[in-house]
Amino acid sequence: MADTTAPEVTAADRKAVSGLRFRKTGFGPGWQMSAVAFVVLLSGFGAVMAKPAFGQAAAALIFVLGVVTAGAIGGLVSALIAAAAAFLLYNFYLAEPVLSFRIASGRDIVPFLVFTLCALVSGVLAGRLKDHASAAKHSNWQLASLLDISRSLQSAVRITDIASALSAGLPPGTSMTVSLFLVRDGSFANATRIPDRPGAAALIRNMQTNGTEPQRDGTCIAYRLDSSDGFEGVILFEAGAEPEPDNAFMSALASLVALAVERAALSESNAEAKAQTRTEELKTALLSSVSHDFRTPLTAISASASSLIDFREQLDGEATIRLLRRIVNECERLNRYTSNLLEMSRLEAGQSLARRQTLEVAETLSVIIQRVRPRAGHRMIERRLGEEHLLVSVDAAMFELVIINLLDNAILYSEDGTRIGVEARHSGDSCIISISDEGCGIPQADLENVFARFYRVPRSEPSPRGSGLGLAIAKGFVEALGGRIMADSPGPSGRGTMITISLPLAQEARQA
Repeated sequence: MADTTAPEVTAADRKAVSGLRFRKTGFGPGWQMSAVAFVVLLSGFGAVMAKPAFGQAAAALIFVLGVVTAGAIGGLVSALIAAAAAFLLYNFYLAEPVLSFRIASGRDIVPFLVFTLCALVSGVLAGRLKDHASAAKHSNWQLASLLDISRSLQSAVRITDIASALSAGLPPGTSMTVSLFLVRDGSFANATRIPDRPGAAALIRNMQTNGTEPQRDGTCIAYRLDSSDGFEGVILFEAGAEPEPDNAFMSALASLVALAVERAALSESNAEAKAQTRTEELKTALLSSVSHDFRTPLTAISASASSLIDFREQLDGEATIRLLRRIVNECERLNRYTSNLLEMSRLEAGQSLARRQTLEVAETLSVIIQRVRPRAGHRMIERRLGEEHLLVSVDAAMFELVIINLLDNAILYSEDGTRIGVEARHSGDSCIISISDEGCGIPQADLENVFARFYRVPRSEPSPRGSGLGLAIAKGFVEALGGRIMADSPGPSGRGTMITISLPLAQEARQA
């Protein structure tokens, strides 16, 4: 993925992830040694106090108990130190003569050696048991941490998500800093600071060309991140006050991060490829639609205008008005189609709805119906708006365009003499608007597709040809307004289609 020369660590093209810090929970070695010293001193005091009342054997057993306790607390090393301290204290305070390291007679050697051996064996066994338990606990902690990190990294679909995934997976604390440096365009990109050590930057630069083994410089250790495509980058651990995790843990963590980086890079590449494919498909569909839907009205306008020029003397007033009306209608058709294209581009750009206002549904629908009625011909538009004052908070121009597109579709796909129904009603916290026709309807298999851009229902019989944008724009706008839209076929009359819109009621209507 990069050239063979070691690139400079730069702050340009910052696409890597933030640093994170973690510390293994628990008490440090200082606390353990203090506890061991306290146990030994307490045992010595107890043994000295117990000797006059219970004898030397009881005092020796108290010392053995102290050595075992020290081993259980601090491990093997603590047990050996406690055994040595018990040997000296027993000889100095308990064995005759007291307050001296001399042995009074040969008979005292055997009990003294037996005591020392018992204390040593008991302490060693307790210490080894403690060490094994600590090692198992440490291994379980590391395994659990790796599992948590692995789960967190599974959701990292972008390079920039990896830092937060690592932070979520590692235990809390601030003992060790982990920084990630990724190769991008021949340079290491990093969004974190380079550790404040003279050799850290050189350590990062040298990782690309100096093999696959980890490299260390003081408290900093670097691991390569390799994928199937080659060198991906470097993960750098900078130790803090606490002991750093072992090499196996850091190697496993580096492998998990390398896999996550490769997966994120592949995900980004796939997303870019899909976006490019969708863009090309949209361009192709747009060109096809424009070539047809602009050519048809332009041809009609050109023919009508030519007739007015060439046959102006032969045409009577009625024929002239008819041709002029045709020109006006086709110009309006072009204007609607252009508006749809502009609104579709607005939806694609994800522009926010900054022009919301509260509208009275019945009044607004009545105004829109009056505007559309001249295009309806001999179709009857029936209004069932009720007496409720339904209020919705919408972009007025957007709402009007949605209703006009739905009414135009109903007019386009139905015949003269049929009914077009417009209904508005209240349902919970929503306003339900339904527009139905008695036209050719939509096959059940195509109901889910009719809201796709440039989709036209394939039909064997001749049928009107729409732009394929009306329902797509209606769906986009309705969802942008926080509502839902659905299609049903046949409609309430047993034929045709019904489009239903559900919009949230305005706050004023909910409080009423």
